[in-house]
Amino acid sequence: PFVPIRVPPFMAVLSTTLTVQSQIVLHCLSIPTPFPVGPVNVYLSESGPLTLIDTGPKWDESRAALEAALAQHGHRLEDIRQLILTHHHVDHVGLAGEIAVRSGCEVLTHPRNTPWLMDYAAERARHLPFFHRIWEESGVPADIIAQMEASGASMPKWADPVTPTREIIEGDTLFISGAAWRVYHTPGHAGGLICLWEPGTRTLLASDHFIRDISSNPILEPPSTMNGPRPKRLVEYLYHMQRMAELQPARALPGHGEVIEDVTGLVRQRLAFHARRKERILKMLEGHPQTLWELTEASFSNRVMHGIDWFLGCSEILGHLDLLEADGVVRPVHHGRLVKWTKVSPTEHGPTAD
Repeated sequence: PFVPIRVPPFMAVLSTTLTVQSQIVLHCLSIPTPFPVGPVNVYLSESGPLTLIDTGPKWDESRAALEAALAQHGHRLEDIRQLILTHHHVDHVGLAGEIAVRSGCEVLTHPRNTPWLMDYAAERARHLPFFHRIWEESGVPADIIAQMEASGASMPKWADPVTPTREIIEGDTLFISGAAWRVYHTPGHAGGLICLWEPGTRTLLASDHFIRDISSNPILEPPSTMNGPRPKRLVEYLYHMQRMAELQPARALPGHGEVIEDVTGLVRQRLAFHARRKERILKMLEGHPQTLWELTEASFSNRVMHGIDWFLGCSEILGHLDLLEADGVVRPVHHGRLVKWTKVSPTEHGPTAD
């Protein structure tokens, strides 16, 4: 569950120490949202094609703030020439449809975001059978399922449809602020999340992959192909987090909150946090096998939780179970329709079922 963060607008001038010719100017526009996470960071580049990275949700206050912030720099929404969408969550893309209509701009995103952007409601409906199966196997109570589905059903209203004009993938190069930025596909928080890397200034546009004061939720998603394996988002997140740290960024520009100047230190903190959570869940399984719901309810028993909170909580605990399963210390066991997670003894091998 997210903690609100309030960040005033600011201009970040990022320059390499190697040469005065290599200077990047980005404007960080703090756009309010109606969600507990608080404002979203939207980045504006004036050098080269006028570029906006993410938009904020389809909400009157978000639109007004974005238009006012652009006006401070002498621009209108109609002037945007290049719109880059880092992932499909509505707090980042909700105004994309309106901006594309008003400006005729090029819209760039990863292919995994495209179905969500074109028809969020239809994509959500396509995924419902997957989630119903997960909740049934996990023993989630009917009232909690109803809360989660109500939260999910409300999301499409925060975004108008938009059709990307160009899909971008790992290894592509985008030109922003007079520099070449490399696209990295970093699934974890979302399956289509991208980071952008500028090596001259060692700057990482990190979106929600790195946030300084809250841990990015690895959100449960269905496979991208029918009957494919379920993506293990926390496993992916930890891998790509370390992969981005290996670039040795001097700074990371996040999707929420303040600039991160110690990326390596943040990664150490995140790894330690997930290691502690993983060990705590393993201890919870010492007495007897438990369902995902039982583990989630116990893990967040000290918090007031609502629909979206329970969804994020289940996503996070399932992610830690995936980590423990990858370590070979737990495994899922079928008890009729329920799946219970059990601690593996050193002599056990292979799956079993009741």
